[in-house]
Amino acid sequence: MGFLTEIPRREIVTSKGKLIVNPAFDTILEIQKLYREEGLTDYEKAEQALRMLVKNDWNLRLYSPGEKLKVLNEIYRLHVNVKKRPELRKSPIPILDFEEDGDYIYASFMQDYHIDLIDEQGRLPWKKFLFLFNGLSDKTKIKRVMRIRDMEIPPFNGKNQKQVQEIIELKSYYALPVRGGGGQSGLDRLFSTLEGMARH
Repeated sequence: MGFLTEIPRREIVTSKGKLIVNPAFDTILEIQKLYREEGLTDYEKAEQALRMLVKNDWNLRLYSPGEKLKVLNEIYRLHVNVKKRPELRKSPIPILDFEEDGDYIYASFMQDYHIDLIDEQGRLPWKKFLFLFNGLSDKTKIKRVMRIRDMEIPPFNGKNQKQVQEIIELKSYYALPVRGGGGQSGLDRLFSTLEGMARH
């Protein structure tokens, strides 16, 4: 089944009962921030992520640590994981950070879709958010900012000093702080770690 034909399931049924899942985009972005926390163990991150994703989280007390990890991986499979597409860019410099670029993303969704992401907190599922984000037009603020970050600085030829200077200034203005674990790739790494823990 494909994205347009599958019926979204907000429940995970196990031998210990039914868990109601809310994979809203803002929750997934909070989990992404949680992934960056260095003071927590991988299991603590998994435990916290599960409590954030499961609405009836009081039922989680019935589950063993291994069962909790299996539930979290099932949530990832159903509600977070998206089809991988080949990378078009080779630059290691990040061009997007959902946290840092929140205002640009908000404005872009309003511009293209007339969707107020603040009103959609707790409602708009991660996959829908991501597909809409990927479909934003090139005229939106976030897409223009990403293009600037990805832009190559042309070599100086004696006549293009002003152009080179403008590109450098724009890239500097829109540069992101250096840190790892962002976007879908950060979520993939988080859940891969958890998947590995579940197998042990």
